[in-house]
Amino acid sequence: MSLQTHESSANAAEAVFAKLFLTPEGRADPYPLYHQLRQAAPVHRSKLGMWVLSRYDDCWAAMRDPRLGKDYAPQIEQRFGPDWRRHLSLTAGEHSMLNTSGPEHTRLRKLVTKSFTPRMIENLKPVIERVVNQLLDPVADAGGGNVLEAVGFPLPVTIIGEMLGVPEADRPQFRGLVRDLVAIFEMQPTDEQMTSADAAQLTIREYFLELVAAKRRQPGDDLLSNLATVEVGGDRLSDDELVTLASLLFGAGFETTTNLFGNGLLGLLRQPEQLDLLRRDASLFANLPDEFLRYDGTAQLVNRVTEASVDVGGVTIPAGEQVFALLGAGNHDPARFSNPDQLDVTRTDIQPLSFGGGVHFCLGAALARAEIEITFRTLLQRFDHIELRGEPRFQDRLTLRGLIDLNVDCRSSASPRRSVVADTAPVPGTAAATAASTAEALERGLRPRAGADLRWRAELRERIESEPARQDSVPLRTGDRLAATVALLKTNSLFERCSTAELEQLAATAYPMSFDPGDLLCSEGDESPECYIIQEGQAVVTIGRKGVATVGEHDVVGERGVLLDTVRSATVTAMNHMITYAISRERLRALVAGNQAAREWMLEEMHRRYPNLR
Repeated sequence: MSLQTHESSANAAEAVFAKLFLTPEGRADPYPLYHQLRQAAPVHRSKLGMWVLSRYDDCWAAMRDPRLGKDYAPQIEQRFGPDWRRHLSLTAGEHSMLNTSGPEHTRLRKLVTKSFTPRMIENLKPVIERVVNQLLDPVADAGGGNVLEAVGFPLPVTIIGEMLGVPEADRPQFRGLVRDLVAIFEMQPTDEQMTSADAAQLTIREYFLELVAAKRRQPGDDLLSNLATVEVGGDRLSDDELVTLASLLFGAGFETTTNLFGNGLLGLLRQPEQLDLLRRDASLFANLPDEFLRYDGTAQLVNRVTEASVDVGGVTIPAGEQVFALLGAGNHDPARFSNPDQLDVTRTDIQPLSFGGGVHFCLGAALARAEIEITFRTLLQRFDHIELRGEPRFQDRLTLRGLIDLNVDCRSSASPRRSVVADTAPVPGTAAATAASTAEALERGLRPRAGADLRWRAELRERIESEPARQDSVPLRTGDRLAATVALLKTNSLFERCSTAELEQLAATAYPMSFDPGDLLCSEGDESPECYIIQEGQAVVTIGRKGVATVGEHDVVGERGVLLDTVRSATVTAMNHMITYAISRERLRALVAGNQAAREWMLEEMHRRYPNLR
């Protein structure tokens, strides 16, 4: 590409960027602009200083590549200026699980992960169905109404309110408060919006301070009570930490799902042939939440910062740069989805970007999917006829996209209600990418999707060990990050005979690696460049296509091939979202070469774990 052509493309991309982020028209209908931006410059550095990614594979990788993380304070200062701390709404996010990384993030996430397990979600499904039917009763009696307020808001706020222990009478006030608060996620909120956001944050903080105090005095059987009384490493969460965590879980627990309900229903009503398909084939409801997320999801972007230089499509983004992954653009990338601007309830292998990825993958993803699937099954069962009443309006926002209201006319079905939970089909796993997209992903330098991922990990590990000072390598872990990784290693008995200094050598080049359901951690017969200790999630171990074990938190997988210098003896496949730390083959072998007691212990441990593989 010539310099003149490059400048022309950059100028065209900047014009689209400005319209998309800085005009009401662009925010109201971003999808045509996403296409224009992707065509002009899929990797673009705006004049405001942040890089913008608009291809699916780039956005997917940016959320999972260990060289991109979070660095809240510099990112906020870049957007709001050096006096940003005068805004309570901004300072409150500095230690939020949403914006932290490393040990602080791990500590907070670990506290709440167990409240969103598959079993917990499965137990909630009958509750969701009952609440949906109760909320639809007055809609049926009135022949319609504003279903966003009648169903879209009260359903998720009821479920997350019960889980957290927020009294029912207190919940309605949060609809307006959270709407005011999330204005801070936009590129350039007005002074008036910032004032409202600060006021909302103050009200929310004072409310949860009082609620936390009440839970400490008289704990109940709810998540907030558990968080208020649990000890973490000998310390309890402070009031500030509890308030920040509770505010995030509660607000995120309904705001995104409320908007997804409205955006999804609007898409169906504007394409009534899709409604007909759902009525004819109930199995299509299983994919419906993911297609809604892809077609018009709430979260339109996420931000990251480069901790090392990364190559994206031949463009080098230096370390310390802010990166916006435009999820809405990636979800409409024609290179990933055919007819991307059409809602298609028959679409499979969707894997929308909207729940994020990596260590920041949305904890409530399974809950949101269950709420949306059950709601729409019930809605179409209860009503033979649903149509728009007037033209709905979107909020003037891009980052969190949602309607102001959604009024419909409904005609009730004469058929009796039946349980919808029994018909719920499992969400299909992720299919491997095509060979063409795999090759293209490798050329871009970021972590590719399934298929080339095993090779990419091996190449990244080789780069880390052979040239750790390279700018595009994963930075060595130091300080709190190093200590937290050492603590994780100490949870597994394999490392029982290792000194702290030896574990620090392992931890220095251990990096976080996430996996989605269906992804391979290890593949039988492949080389063994590293092993993994599991921080979160579960995987199934198979040998010759026969399942032999299930592994989970604090387990190590892949260590046999590393220690014995052999190929992988088993395939390890993620069952749900996983967060692991990749441990270097070279460093583990060097450790056992210099510590005979540790070597003998590890071999004994492997014999105990794999008695049939002696």
